[in-house]
Amino acid sequence: MVRRFLFLFLLFTLCIPAFPAAAQGASLLDLTLRDLASPGRISLAQYQGQPALMVFFEPECPWCFRQVRVLNRLLAQCPGQFQPLAVGTNGSRRALKAEYRRLRPDFPAFQISSALLDTVGTIPATPFTLLIDRHGAPAGWLRGFMPEEKLTPVLAAYLGVTCGS
Repeated sequence: MVRRFLFLFLLFTLCIPAFPAAAQGASLLDLTLRDLASPGRISLAQYQGQPALMVFFEPECPWCFRQVRVLNRLLAQCPGQFQPLAVGTNGSRRALKAEYRRLRPDFPAFQISSALLDTVGTIPATPFTLLIDRHGAPAGWLRGFMPEEKLTPVLAAYLGVTCGS
């Protein structure tokens, strides 16, 4: 019982719904980002209306690779319930595109922009995941790798996403 309580306490302390002052009241889905799969720019406004996860990755990040695999599995288990978005940071466009091909996400991947960085603030480490409600507002964040069994209750608690395992 104590072990379970400690696990839940640790889980929810990792998901702190605090953001930089610039992010308060801002919609993260009002931005346009460069797509890593094509040469164009994509408006994130098309993802309004459903909860989203914005996972930040960088080149040569084995934990990012694992996080994308977890999100690919959850996306398959919960079709249409949430939208993961990968955002590459800390690398050239060429390096981020190479990492995108290695990650093989089943969801869109973008290159970070200065506008997104201004809204979010510093990315302390990767993988770093922002939880975004259906209106584009920040709902919380996760620092580091989150396995499926820990991520699923966070999605339910903060975004109302329920996945059958």
